[in-house]
Amino acid sequence: MLIYQLLIRLLSPLALFLIISDAIKKHGGWIFFLQRLGFGYKKPEHRSSSIWIHCASVGEVKAAEPLIRSLQPEAEILLTTNTPTGYALIQTLFKQNVSYAYCPLDYPYAIRRFLRTYAPEKLWVIETEIWPNLYRLAHKNGIEISILNARLSKKTLNSPEWLKQSYEKTLSLVTHLLVRNDQEAKHFQQLHAPEKAIRVVGNLKFAAIAKTVKTECPVDRPYVLLASSHDNEEAEITQRWLALQRPELLVIVPRHPKRAIQIVNSLPLNRNQISVHSLGENIHATTLVYIDDRIGALTPFYCHAKLVVMGGAFVPKGGHNVLEPAACGVPILTGPDMSDFEAESELLRKHNALLQCPDYDALFSEINRIIDADNERKKMGDAAKQALQDQTHVLEDYLQILAPKLSLHPAKE
Repeated sequence: MLIYQLLIRLLSPLALFLIISDAIKKHGGWIFFLQRLGFGYKKPEHRSSSIWIHCASVGEVKAAEPLIRSLQPEAEILLTTNTPTGYALIQTLFKQNVSYAYCPLDYPYAIRRFLRTYAPEKLWVIETEIWPNLYRLAHKNGIEISILNARLSKKTLNSPEWLKQSYEKTLSLVTHLLVRNDQEAKHFQQLHAPEKAIRVVGNLKFAAIAKTVKTECPVDRPYVLLASSHDNEEAEITQRWLALQRPELLVIVPRHPKRAIQIVNSLPLNRNQISVHSLGENIHATTLVYIDDRIGALTPFYCHAKLVVMGGAFVPKGGHNVLEPAACGVPILTGPDMSDFEAESELLRKHNALLQCPDYDALFSEINRIIDADNERKKMGDAAKQALQDQTHVLEDYLQILAPKLSLHPAKE
């Protein structure tokens, strides 16, 4: 722990530089800058019971959404995130129904200021965030700590021994360590997490897709969707898509919306063949690619796509959540790196609901094979829905462990 404390202090100039950079480049602004450093918090006006739910970014916010809605209105909820995109999604989903702020960096002075402002009773961390000072000071203040949908990355498991010891000491402060599956339970055991805290409950993200989502079609042309894409995926996939000379529109919803102009410049098209939502550009007869660069825009696009190509898997990013398009009953294709979603991918592969391709050429071989095969696409979509049917109990299981005394409500769509 001593090495950790020394390092975070030595690296504080770098941390400050990164905060300034993100405040500017990712449009976090002054609120992001101040709150990440422990300033600029506003004390909530009312509190009946305070549950602090920390969601690192967009994916964790989406995973926690049904949990949050089930707790309201009985529990007073405080949501924190690390990123401007996560913050924007919280505002979009919950508006004024919850308190929200940026989580402070893992510096004791910043955390103390945060805790004095909000004084939560419980801390529920979604998925992977293990911050030694945050956990230590929360525990010191009598806050019960739980990790939900818990998982560990390969990077964490392969950390230096001194850092693993820091994680071990930090995890000893956790009351509930609710993991996705048996494999993740073993991972936490490798870090010597307390056995009594570890419990296999299931993937909380299944709760978000328990019901079929009903939405209007967002565009008036048939389309193929490239979802949550990263740098270089857009150019590689667009180039091959154009070679097919298909009549369908290619819709791109990038993982990081602020990259829209960068994406436009990377595509092998004339500017009048690309439409961008944030620029107020409508889809017209000459549009071949439509870029929707909004936060939280994916669900309607999932539900009406002929097929979905899930990004973040053709570059070393670990993939993205394939459960959301699966809930819409749409065929899903993805790339070789689904290391952050191995269990979800395996579930869908076993049901023949997902095609995982080793490279771009294999991807387009599969696209060319199934795009006009209506029956096969329907079978894949139906199989995806079926794969999720046995998972609808997950939200209730989490709530029974974490908040058994609250009068709970089904999550609303």
